[in-house]
Amino acid sequence: MGPEVLNNNTVPSQHMRDGGQDRERTMSLTIRGVLFDLDGVVVAQCLDFAAIKREIFGSTEGFILERIQGLSGAERARAEAILERHETVAANRCRPLDGIVPLLSRLENHGLRLGLVTRNSRKSVDLVQSRLRLPFLTIVTREDAPPKPAPDPILLACRRLGLGTVEALFVGDFEFDMLAGRRAGVRTVLLRNPVQPSSPNADHMIASLAEIPQLLGLPDQDMPA
Repeated sequence: MGPEVLNNNTVPSQHMRDGGQDRERTMSLTIRGVLFDLDGVVVAQCLDFAAIKREIFGSTEGFILERIQGLSGAERARAEAILERHETVAANRCRPLDGIVPLLSRLENHGLRLGLVTRNSRKSVDLVQSRLRLPFLTIVTREDAPPKPAPDPILLACRRLGLGTVEALFVGDFEFDMLAGRRAGVRTVLLRNPVQPSSPNADHMIASLAEIPQLLGLPDQDMPA
């Protein structure tokens, strides 16, 4: 699940934590895997969070999964069924974000291990994968671990890929992604967007997925091997 509304008044900058250019120079030497959020990073955002919350709760406050956790019995079953219906519709109509398919291919060709970490359900992600066939070696959904902003799903993805946390980069588009990455100890990259233009928990912020190869120190595509 991608961005729901979260207040953020931080001032945008290009490199958020200790490093800037020095971190970029060393990143290609240490990063062996890249993890991605799904909605808003791998696929264009198709979920209408406000509509989902209105249908389930009658209001648009808070975050869907966290509010559902406060329900029980038939009320919780109803909420989960509504969310699953919305996620299924989105999974069947979502399209890859511009640039993601060639980016994943390029990263894979350079030997980087790729993973997906999402708050979405396994069923909806399997639908996406059945349509798009993206080269992720592991996929972590909300059924596998407590959802972001908990660090658990990122730590699980790292274990499955055989990566130490210092060897992993996590790309997301929302503060929950940056918080989960910070808590897990991986390097975080915020794909900036109108809902989340900046984050104090991002190591780097980018305006386009096309910036990731340079961030990793990969050679230009037109350079000879």
